[in-house]
Amino acid sequence: MRTLFFTFLQLALISSVMAGTRFYRASYRDDPSTTIDIGWCDDGTSTNAKVFYDVVDHGTTYSSYAFNHVIDRTQSAYSLNHQFSRLTGLTPNTIYYFVVHDDQGTSARMYFKTLPDNPDVGITFIAGGDSRTGTVLEAGYQQCRPNRQACDSLVAKIRPDFVTFNGDFVYSGSSSNWIDWFTDWQYTLGTDGHLVPIITVMGNHEASTDVYNIFDVPNTNDYFSLGIGGNLLRVYSLNSELSGCDATQKTWLTNDLQLYTGTANEPYWKFVQYHVPFVPHANYSSNTTLIDCWASLFQQYKVKLACEAHAHVIKVTWPIVTSSASGSDHGFIRNDTNGIVYIGEGSWGAPQRNLYTYYNANQAYNWTRNQVNSAGFQLVCVSTQKMEIRTVQAINVNNVGQVQISDPPCTLPANLPIWNPSNGSLVTINYNGSLPTGISNILQEKQKLFAYPVPANDKVTISFNKLIDDAQMEIYNSLGAKIKSILLASGIESKELDFTDFPEGTYSVFVITRSGIQSCKIIHVH
Repeated sequence: MRTLFFTFLQLALISSVMAGTRFYRASYRDDPSTTIDIGWCDDGTSTNAKVFYDVVDHGTTYSSYAFNHVIDRTQSAYSLNHQFSRLTGLTPNTIYYFVVHDDQGTSARMYFKTLPDNPDVGITFIAGGDSRTGTVLEAGYQQCRPNRQACDSLVAKIRPDFVTFNGDFVYSGSSSNWIDWFTDWQYTLGTDGHLVPIITVMGNHEASTDVYNIFDVPNTNDYFSLGIGGNLLRVYSLNSELSGCDATQKTWLTNDLQLYTGTANEPYWKFVQYHVPFVPHANYSSNTTLIDCWASLFQQYKVKLACEAHAHVIKVTWPIVTSSASGSDHGFIRNDTNGIVYIGEGSWGAPQRNLYTYYNANQAYNWTRNQVNSAGFQLVCVSTQKMEIRTVQAINVNNVGQVQISDPPCTLPANLPIWNPSNGSLVTINYNGSLPTGISNILQEKQKLFAYPVPANDKVTISFNKLIDDAQMEIYNSLGAKIKSILLASGIESKELDFTDFPEGTYSVFVITRSGIQSCKIIHVH
């Protein structure tokens, strides 16, 4: 029987005995190295709520914190009053301590750490999904919540830079289910109040506006991209719940992949996450619509890792590509050089299902590396040289050690329950490409597009080589949304832009000509 122990701080964070605020969470709407979105719930009667924060720990003495920020958005959903405070202008790779203070009191002291903006630092993240409450129609539903709590507690032990969560938070949208989910999510805060950001995906058990309302994602369609660690990693959160092959989402995805391939902003790695798997390893048929819509794009633009959910099992594939050739299985074939590793499929507490065993007890398809019926998630360590993937099972949580916030990326806690199948516990994807354009000295020498001043206030100038032909300038926010498009006439060498009405954050500028694409970044502050 699983037992979880709490310190006074954990109980304070979960029950919010110190203030009218509770159910804390963090997400991203912009560059994770300089911004973060702090969310919480209150009873709807509190006033004057602010986040007080600093690089110095002042405990619960809110007035001693150097900075504070008001509520940017209030949203009512499932009988809960959600508040969001969007902090900007933060220093990369830095610990910030904070409290939430309103007229009813002050929360427990918590803290977060901004992500690095240097690819050489490396990052660690957890990928998983389907933590939802159970249903009597599925065996094992009684274990949903204990397994969810175990996974949440492991997050606190591992201290990842962030969690990518692939949908199906709860079984059905009710206030009681979401209250239970948020109560359990506070386990991720651990014993010292470390708030781990979450990058969300829309699942089939969420209503159309749930993710936007509850996690303040940047658009109501719930798909976006996010640059992490400078040009180390680009994360794509896709919405598999849109009808069929949604043309608008596919156009956006294609455009974003193109802009971040062969340009100065090209990352070492591209990672995609979405809810419904291409070829499930339990209970479902292949989703040929999604395969036809996305798989070739992933391959063309060198995505190396994809996380899926929905089927309530754990799987890891060999690197695979789509193929109709002899030897392919359900439209895929193993390709160790150009293939994509698919992980998943949603075991963060949801009722576990029977595995497909087409070939043997451990293999559903001829390109399945390993699969298991277990609660857990994947732990991904990313550097410029490689990505390492381990599967963590939700067992023996109380025996697991504690990673310290000062430990380097990919530090594993003692006694971490890592699944060790016949093919080994560690899956490694080595970086086998040339240096990304953004750090190649030769290409840097040719890259003449740059923005000044840095950072920019209201006006920013983009300087480039003299245009021989007309060109298109496109400006995107850090989540991959196009915010402006400008036609540039031939003969000009610079363009001044007015950012007065744009939010603070990091923006990418692309100048598209017949000879190629040049790009640079703008850092905008008020």
